[in-house]
Amino acid sequence: RSVPSQKCFNIQNIKFYSTLPINSIKFYEDAFSMRKLIIKDNKNKSGIYKWTNKITNDVYIGQSIDLAKRFIRYFNLSYLKNRESLVISRALIKYGYSNFSLEILEYCDIKNLTEREQYYMDKLRGTPTKYNILKGSSSGHKLSALRPRSKDLGLDREDETKSKISKALKGVYVNEKSPLFGRNHTEETKALMSLTRSKINNLGKIHSEETKELMRQKALGRKHSEETLLKMSSVRGNPVDILEKCDLEGFKLIGSFISIRKAANFLEISPNTVKLYINSGQIFKNRYKFVSSASASKA
Repeated sequence: RSVPSQKCFNIQNIKFYSTLPINSIKFYEDAFSMRKLIIKDNKNKSGIYKWTNKITNDVYIGQSIDLAKRFIRYFNLSYLKNRESLVISRALIKYGYSNFSLEILEYCDIKNLTEREQYYMDKLRGTPTKYNILKGSSSGHKLSALRPRSKDLGLDREDETKSKISKALKGVYVNEKSPLFGRNHTEETKALMSLTRSKINNLGKIHSEETKELMRQKALGRKHSEETLLKMSSVRGNPVDILEKCDLEGFKLIGSFISIRKAANFLEISPNTVKLYINSGQIFKNRYKFVSSASASKA
C-alpha cells in the first residue's frame, strides 16, 4: 500500500514540505544539513530506513529498535572508521553525508522489524542495493550471516553440543570416577568450607609485597574492552573537532574526536601535526581546521 510521505527539503535554512505518493513516510533530501531534524523526528521509534547514494544511486536498507540512536552512530565519523568492514560505513566516509538522502520507510513494532525489512528488500530487488551484502534481512550487521552454520558443515546441532560438553570435561572426573564420590564431610569440615567461601572477597585482607608484585605483573597483560579504552582516552585526552572549509558555508563540522590521536588517525597524519595547527590556529592544507575544547576554554 502506497503511504503518503512527508518530504523535507532544506534550502537556505528554510524547510519546505510536500506530500508525494511514495512508499516511505519520511524523506530527508540532505542527510548532513538535516541530521538534527533526523534525530529529533525519530527519537524512541523503531522501524525500517533506507540510505540512497545520490551519486551512484546505490541504496542500503536497515532496521533499528531505536532509530535516533542508530542515526547518532551513523553521524559519528569515529564510529564509522571503527566499522569500515561495513560497506555502508565506507560509502558514507567516501562520499560524505551531503551526497546521501535518508528515508524512513516504515515505523513498526520491534517484533516485526526483520519481516518488514525483508519486505522492502524484496520489493526493491531490481534496485542496485550493493550496500546490503546479503539478499536476506537480519537483525544486526549483515556480515554475521556470512559465518557458516553448523548444519552446513555436516554437523548436527545435537552432535555439536555433545562435542562441546565432551571437550569441556576433558580431565574432569565426575560421578563414580570422582575421588570424592560417596564421601561425607563432617560438620567441622562443612563449617570450615562455609567460612572460607564467606571470605572469598578478601575484604580487609592485607597482601604481602610478593603477592602485590604478582598481581601487578598479571594486570600488566590485561586487555581492556573498547568501551573502557574510550573512557580512559576521554579522561586523559583533549577532545578535538575537525572542520572542513566550504566555499559557501565557511567551515562545517565533519567529526568530533575524544583525543588528538583519534583526530590524527582519522586524517592519517601525526598527532604532533594536529597539535601544531591547534596551537597556531592555521588551516591544515588550506582545507581542515582543528579546534580543541581545551584551547577554547583557555581562550
